[in-house]
Order: sequence, then C-alpha cells, then structure tokens
Amino acid sequence: MKLFLDRNKTFLPRVDVIYLMTRVMILLSILWFAFASEHSIFEPPLFYAIAGIYTLHLVLFWAATHGRFDLKLAYLSAIIYDIILVPLFITCTGLMQSPFYLAFFLTVSVAAYVLTFWFATGATIIITSAYLATLYPVLSVDSLFDVSMRISSMWVCFLVISYVSDYLRRSERRLLKLFDTLNMRTSELEKSQAQLEMIYENTRILASILEPDGVVKEIMRIMGNTLQFRHCAVIFRNRTSDFYYRARLTGRHVNYHLKAIGTETKDLIRRVCDSDEPIRLKDLTVRDDYTPLNGKARSAIIVPMTAHGTTHGLLTAESQGKDFFTDRDVQMLTIVARSAGLALENAALHIRTEELTIIDDLTGIYNYRYFVQKLQEEKKRAIRYNLPLSIIMVDIDWFKKLNDSYGHEVGNIVLKKLASIINHCIRDVDIFARYGGEEFVIILPQTPQTEATGISERIREQVESMIIDIGNTSKVKITVSVGISSFPENGKSAEDLVSVADQALYRAKGSGKNLVCVV
Repeated sequence: MKLFLDRNKTFLPRVDVIYLMTRVMILLSILWFAFASEHSIFEPPLFYAIAGIYTLHLVLFWAATHGRFDLKLAYLSAIIYDIILVPLFITCTGLMQSPFYLAFFLTVSVAAYVLTFWFATGATIIITSAYLATLYPVLSVDSLFDVSMRISSMWVCFLVISYVSDYLRRSERRLLKLFDTLNMRTSELEKSQAQLEMIYENTRILASILEPDGVVKEIMRIMGNTLQFRHCAVIFRNRTSDFYYRARLTGRHVNYHLKAIGTETKDLIRRVCDSDEPIRLKDLTVRDDYTPLNGKARSAIIVPMTAHGTTHGLLTAESQGKDFFTDRDVQMLTIVARSAGLALENAALHIRTEELTIIDDLTGIYNYRYFVQKLQEEKKRAIRYNLPLSIIMVDIDWFKKLNDSYGHEVGNIVLKKLASIINHCIRDVDIFARYGGEEFVIILPQTPQTEATGISERIREQVESMIIDIGNTSKVKITVSVGISSFPENGKSAEDLVSVADQALYRAKGSGKNLVCVV
C-alpha cells in the first residue's frame, strides 16, 4: 500500500525550506523556555538530550533537502519525532497551559500534505491519542471543552489540508493529462505538417516529370517512403475499361509488371472511379468484393487519381490491421492522388505535343525531322555494334499527272492509302516517315541489303495490286519506284546512305518505274 504521495511529479509548492524554518523556530522556543523563562522547565541532562536529538534531526532534514538521502524518510522521521517529543514538551511546560500543543498542528498539516489519506488519518489518530494521554492526569469537566476544541481544530486542519491537497492534486493530474494530450496533438501536428511539406515537395517533383513511367515510379516512391505504406499499388484502366495493376509494392519490392485485376474487385473499383470519391475498407474479412494484394491484409483504402474531371487511375493501400487507416491517411493519399492525376495528364499532354512535332499531319506517320534524328541514332548504333542498317526510299510514279487529272484531294487520299499499305508491309521496329511530297523513307535497323530488297519488293507488289477508291464510284491504281541503300556497303555516314538511296530511286524511275533498284 502506498505510503507517500508522489511529490516528484507535481506542480504544488515544495514546503521543505518552510517546514525546516518552522522546526528551527520550535527549537528556539524550546531554548527560550529553557533559559529565558522564570523557571527552568527541563532538567539539564534531559534538556541536553532533547536539544541534541532535535538539532541532529534538523541537520539530517537539511541534508535530505539537499539530496543526501530520501526526503520522504526525513518527513516521516519528523512526524514520528513529534509524536514522541511534543507530548514531553507539553508535559514539561504546564500540560493544559503549554503552548507546545500547537506543534501538533504542524505535524498534522505535514502528514496531510505528504502522506496518503489513510496513512495521514492514522497519524492524526495517533497524535490525538498521544495528546489525550498526555493530558489525561489533568483532565476535568472544566477542561474538557478546551481539549475538545483543540482536538477538533487539529482534525479540521487535517481535513481541510487533505481536501485542498487532494483537490489540487486531482486538478493537477487533469492539467498534466491535458498537457500530455496537448503535447501529443502538437507532436502529431508537427509530424503532419512535416509530412505535408514533404508530400507537397514530392508532388512538385511529380509535376515536373513528363513521362508516364516516371510518374508511376515517383508515385510508388511517395507512397512507400513518404506515407510509409508497406502494401500499395497504382491501378490503371485500359481502352476496353478493364482495370490492371500498373505497379504494386508488397513489403520492400516494387513490381512494375502489369497484372490484371480479378473480376470480383472490378465492380468496386469501377464504383470508386464513377463516384470520384475515396473509399475506406475497414474489415476485408467481411467483404467479398475486394481481393487484396497481401493475403494477410485486413483493411484498405482506394483513392481515385482525378484531374479536370477525368479519372486517370486509382491508388490503393493495404494494412494487416483491422480498421487501420484514419481519415488523415485518406486525406494524405488523396493529396498524392490529385497530384498524380495532374502529373499523368501533363505527361500525356507532353507526349501528344511531342507527337505533333514529329508526326505528319496528312498520313499520320513520322515526318522528315524525326527521320533525320532517328537515322543518326540508328547509324551510331550500327557502327558501335557492327550491325547492318538499310534505308528504303519510295516514290509514287506519275503522281503529278494524277494530281493534275483528279485534283489534290485525290492526291491526299492516295498518299494516305499508300502510307497504310507500307505500314502493313514493314516491322514494328522499322521507322517509317514521309520524306517530302510523294516520297517516303523507311529505316530498317539490323537489316542487311538482301532482306531490305525483299521488303521493298513486297511493298512494290502490294501497291501495284492495290485499287484505291477515290469517290464517285471512281477508282485508281498506282505504282511506286523504290531505291535501297545499306550500311556498310553504301557508306558510313547518314548523308551517304540517303544520297545512295536517292540515286537508286531515280535509277528505278529512269529504268521504267515500278521497280526496286540498288546502286
């Protein structure tokens, strides 16, 4: 059972020095009664013993106030000392007429202040009993009133100090609890502010990325490192409105391989996309419309990535704890999702803008500017790795005559149809561009001259057999002349390759057209 009140964690005033001063004043009072009164109240041996013990007690108490030993024991020894010696002072100074009974008020006050209530009550009972036992020889009906008033005053003093002390301590505990809560909220606020600043800094970086893959990688870094989600993912929707994982973090590893989302989860994700509102799944064990990334997940949040009214995908996070995510987690992830939506939109816009600078408006294939750039790159790669490289130049035969006969609108239809035919005759790795007017050029990486000749013949044959509908039930047929140049047979520079292919093309035209020629 606890004896002392906890005095180390309190805002209440320390009374050590005040109590020590009152003890010194009592010692001075004893000395005054011993030497300055009309009659000596103590026998010399007894006086010296009491004064010596009292002085030793004061020295020890002073040492306790300076941390030499436990101050609680000093207070307890003072209470015990008073219970033993104050009755002796009262006996030696006139019993009922002795003023030293007032020392009991100090003892009761200290007991109420430093001891727990029931121990302080016990100490007060002992003090009352000791005082009554001291006065017992002189008790009478006439003195009973005075004695009862003194004892009642001691108990009132004890109860008042106990009540005030307990009230102050309870108020203090509430105040300390409030301070602890305030400190915790302040710490959370500082943490939130720091996290927000970090998120906004990361989203600023996110906005500067102009490649969709780079945006996805930065989103995963923010969710994993900044928001500290151990299981999270980025979800996209394809052209057929099916959803798939674009990237997912499970533990420590990020997986960027595409993964289709199960049919049981699609309806829930589609509802989140349509509502454009985040959703918090508090207990996955009672849901059958969500398949978690982590088999041990018990809660999740799904937040749409929306920008300018368009949902570009979703962000998800999972936890193994039930109802783990708070409103603050949803808010933080929503901030990231909104920034991610804008970043994806900016990246897509950047790609479209770049495409406008490298795509021919009429035919939809690459333009001359892009052809020059890619030819330099492929030429360097061919030289570095000693790989073959070929160029095919295609020109429409009698195109000026066709324009003069049918008009430029028909000429544009023919150009677009020819671009479509050539696209079907070449590989995905080949680079097809409009060289200018009715001329087209194809870069064939890692392709020797013999294979280039085969591809050229296939193009020529397909074009020759093509019938083009030009409207008004009219149809036309065209042919093409084709020139080929290859590395390393026809030079090492890009200019040499283009020049040789051009020469081969004009040889084909000069040899009767509808031919494939190699210089």
